[in-house]
Amino acid sequence: MIGIYDFMAMDDIQKGEAIFSRACLGDRQEDGHLIQLYRVDEVYVEVLYDPVLNQITRFLPFTTSELLVPYINIKDGFVQ
Repeated sequence: MIGIYDFMAMDDIQKGEAIFSRACLGDRQEDGHLIQLYRVDEVYVEVLYDPVLNQITRFLPFTTSELLVPYINIKDGFVQ
């Protein structure tokens, strides 16, 4: 089971292998980046992709559910 500290200790290749063997849970765009959400065991990870550079620029791991709010689609008071 991978925890947040385990994930943060990985190098970028290991992080990519851990993430991309999972299904993408959601995506959004912000400040010119495509941000995709993944879950690796106990950790949620946002992967920031810069389309201009054509590369992943950051992996942002977190465990708090409050940071999932940008991925919830609410329309007419209902979660879509």
